[in-house]
Amino acid sequence: MSSESTTFIVDVSPSMIKKDCVFKSMAYLEYTLLNKSKKNRKTDWVSCYLANCPVSGNSQEVPNVFQIQPFLAPVTTTDTIKFIRHLKQYCDQHSHDGTTEDLQSMIQCLLVASLDIKQKFQARKISKQIVVFTDNLDELDITDEEIEVLAKELNARIILVDCSKKGQEEKKQSNWLKLVKAIPNSNVYTINELLIEITSPATSVVKPVRVFSGELRFGADVLSTQTPNPNSGIKDKNCICIKVEAFPATKAVSGLNRKTVVETEDSNMKKKFVAVKSIIEYEIHSEEKNKKANEDEEMESSYTSVVISKDSVTKAYRYGADYVVLPSVLVDQTVYETFPGLDVRGFLDREALPRYYLTSESSFIIADTRLGCLSDTMAFGALVDVMLENRKVAVARYVSKKDSEVNMCALCPILVEHADMDSETKVVRSLTLCRLPFAEDERVTDFPKLLNRTTTSGTPLEQETDEHEIDELMEQLVDSMDTDELPAVSVDNYYQPISRVTADTTLPLPFLKKEREANKKDPLRVPTVFIYRQQQVLMEWIHQLMINDSKEFQIPELPDSLKEKISPYLFKNFDSNELVKLLRIKKVDKSKLPSELKDELEREKIPDLETLLKRGEQDSKE
Repeated sequence: MSSESTTFIVDVSPSMIKKDCVFKSMAYLEYTLLNKSKKNRKTDWVSCYLANCPVSGNSQEVPNVFQIQPFLAPVTTTDTIKFIRHLKQYCDQHSHDGTTEDLQSMIQCLLVASLDIKQKFQARKISKQIVVFTDNLDELDITDEEIEVLAKELNARIILVDCSKKGQEEKKQSNWLKLVKAIPNSNVYTINELLIEITSPATSVVKPVRVFSGELRFGADVLSTQTPNPNSGIKDKNCICIKVEAFPATKAVSGLNRKTVVETEDSNMKKKFVAVKSIIEYEIHSEEKNKKANEDEEMESSYTSVVISKDSVTKAYRYGADYVVLPSVLVDQTVYETFPGLDVRGFLDREALPRYYLTSESSFIIADTRLGCLSDTMAFGALVDVMLENRKVAVARYVSKKDSEVNMCALCPILVEHADMDSETKVVRSLTLCRLPFAEDERVTDFPKLLNRTTTSGTPLEQETDEHEIDELMEQLVDSMDTDELPAVSVDNYYQPISRVTADTTLPLPFLKKEREANKKDPLRVPTVFIYRQQQVLMEWIHQLMINDSKEFQIPELPDSLKEKISPYLFKNFDSNELVKLLRIKKVDKSKLPSELKDELEREKIPDLETLLKRGEQDSKE
């Protein structure tokens, strides 16, 4: 994202205040500025003006135009709180003002904002945009010729936010829409669309980062390829080499960044938080037994700590129950020297690979677009086509970079369809790489007994005689949650070109309606709920305690869109009461305290001591 300047113009006329349109605009401004403060970009400038305002204050001394926020970059949380509180204070003071038709200063406000933008940035290359919040689309009393002159004078695109409730036919004749059409890349949105946008989770665009660049080899001797020479595989007559590269298809996401701080006070007795630096110190304990301990008492131990330097610390390798310290000569030899490459070891049927063997995030393997040539693309495409036709997957040895861990991976062929900027559908042939477990990764487990079940008190359950009915009800339960034939699932693939999903602004605007609806309706697209929840609670805390000065914090509810994503999907209605009764599933009231649950379990029938001893004897005989 290049340098960006966003100027907000808020119409604070009495009609906007009485209809709560200004407060809706404040909600969007608060979310946008807090989002900008999280990114903390030094090239992201913001400013704000109040139009149709009884208070005047601007660089050009134009009446009824008030610059409430000068140009600011980077945007901080403190500046955002001051700005929103200032705007909120103004609205509270003028909430009972009568209707005044003399305060028509929207055109003047546009011109003042345009002049300030030119004086601030001059010939600097920067993306300029003006966001206007108003409910009076008929306010611009200008001719078509003046609209053309104004469009050239602004030198910035306009994002018009309509806060009125007029229909589409009434809006077509307004001069505001004519001005928006005259300026390239300008758009019109309603205030409700923006509010839905900031309250709905939107998946972020993940740019591709090359994680591997090397050779896909067939028939190569692995030992001969473990050399620093990257062209060693080509000398092997029995080896076929294809230059490929890898990009992550899926990637684990983390929560919001956190830092350990300490609360202090400055010279003005104001609280502030300072980051804490971590200092690691090493010490050893020399044990000295207490000789004065009495015979009846246990031997106590006292320690004397001795601080040692970091240079004296070395790693010890565990060998059985002991730890062994190796000399530096042997430590270097314990590292298995590896070199990047992807060696195919064999092929197997797609159905023969268990799904639970796929144990990592996926990566796309494609023909190298940077160092490869046409022969690499054709050979790689032929490989993918043959594997798809024969329903095969490949097992390969994978090393992503020098001296990194050796992994055994599965290569699954896939065709990714997408449309480029010319709306021409293209097919990209790719192999999906996913890690396979080693023998040491597998675990041995003991599953619970499904026969001769007992209650929590140890009482044997009677034999079920209605197994057929249980299976039938369970089949109905599974069918009721079927997601295979959903008409709401988007036909388009999940992966799209960056040119279609990247935005030219950091403003939260409803650009991609199709993608947003696909994310909302598709049950397979589940967003990272905990990240949105963290951000929601954090912003709500700032809003309630820092802006509104509330004494208590009320935790907000989870948005409905996220609730639907984590709720069980029901394809058909199914009553599970009969199934619960037949399976004898005991529902536990989670609202009860642990002590209440303990008392309830104690009231159950507990076997006596003789019964428990007999069971122990029977188990020992078996």
